[in-house]
Amino acid sequence: MLHLHLTAIIVSFILFIAVYAMYKKNNTAENKPAFILHMVLRVFYLLVLFSGIMVYVGNMEGISNAGSHMQYGIKALLGILSVGFMEMAIVRLKKNSRKATGLLIVCLVLIIATVIMGAMLPLGMLSF
Repeated sequence: MLHLHLTAIIVSFILFIAVYAMYKKNNTAENKPAFILHMVLRVFYLLVLFSGIMVYVGNMEGISNAGSHMQYGIKALLGILSVGFMEMAIVRLKKNSRKATGLLIVCLVLIIATVIMGAMLPLGMLSF
């Protein structure tokens, strides 16, 4: 399940960049490819959230033994905030709001913090 979670995260980030670029270029109602890709991105948001919950539930015994519940809680909060800010940045850009660039910066900072936090957890790649 961890591989599904990591793959969904990477695909979501790539789709986010693609959708953001497509709406930045043309954010009118006639931009159907961006709209379709945005809907696919939302499906991947759900896949990331579902697979993250499944990874947590599947490894709950190891997490309890390591005593790292709080770290996983913070990582989950960062992940949920990242997904929320990704969606808000795209919607604000789509609606021609001036605050879209600020949300994009906050979103990227949250994504970087989430990835670093996930890599440092016991199931992450930097825990050896």
